[in-house]
Amino acid sequence: MKMKDIAKELGVSIATVSRVVNGNKNVNKETKKRVEEFIEKKRYIPNMIAQNLSKMENKTIALLVPNISNPFFATLINYICENFNKGGYQIALYNTAENLIQEKEAIKNILGHRIEGVIAILISGNYEENPLEPLLKQKIPVYLLDRDFENFKLSGVFIDNYIGAYKVTKKLLEKGHREIALITGNLEFLNARERMRGYLQAHSDMKVKVKDENIYEGDYLFESGYIAGKKILTSAATAVFSSNNLMLYGVLKAFKNEKTFFELSCFEKTEFIELLDKNILSCSIPLKKMGEEIYKLFVNKEKNKKIYIEPLLEKGGD
Repeated sequence: MKMKDIAKELGVSIATVSRVVNGNKNVNKETKKRVEEFIEKKRYIPNMIAQNLSKMENKTIALLVPNISNPFFATLINYICENFNKGGYQIALYNTAENLIQEKEAIKNILGHRIEGVIAILISGNYEENPLEPLLKQKIPVYLLDRDFENFKLSGVFIDNYIGAYKVTKKLLEKGHREIALITGNLEFLNARERMRGYLQAHSDMKVKVKDENIYEGDYLFESGYIAGKKILTSAATAVFSSNNLMLYGVLKAFKNEKTFFELSCFEKTEFIELLDKNILSCSIPLKKMGEEIYKLFVNKEKNKKIYIEPLLEKGGD
């Protein structure tokens, strides 16, 4: 059934039916009610593609995500979809799998579609050339999420990585730990360096010397946490601070079947961590707020505005 069929059946104009379907308030109340009841009775579903073409718009947002297997990103995606869906937008998801080639291909793919905007969680924070420039040249609005650029200015919503890592490390130091093993993220990423900076500053403020052998470079993925965990087993460390949850799971695998007395901590708390039968010191990231703020930036067409959200320390282990 098409709009012209509804109009003919009810004896109204196609324009009237169109206004009702599109939520235009400039329709007689009784007529609006008749059209809505008829649509519901016939279970009419508007052709959104045709509507968008007629309006010369496409309410689809491309979302670039570096790793959908990471519970952190999975939860964040849910909040993004929740906010944009309420605004009548659809989400086209691109998983770049922490691979720069895949990220480049995804951006090229987006250019071939009619996309109204892009939310990008990029792989690296340090590019010689802006990978999003092809989108910007086509006047496609682009907003960053979670991972910021160092060399290019774009609006976005970010976690205050420095303060979150500082809080966790300082808490461990206050509890008496002097040998804290840090598993970093990929240090090419700005957020990984910011988390390490928080770790170092907390030691400095508490006047505790940092030992190089207590810093293990990871890449935010499970395997690097496992490899670091195996090395930590034979170290002098009494506590472990993992820069993300996936690497913490790798550490737990390394510690499996071993008698260990390490205090565990993690930068980000997720629902999966809550399921573990362990008391883990972590930061709670307001992911719901991040989803809300990135939507506001997009609909308000904000330019050169960066919003930093502070992680909240979860006092596990007390």
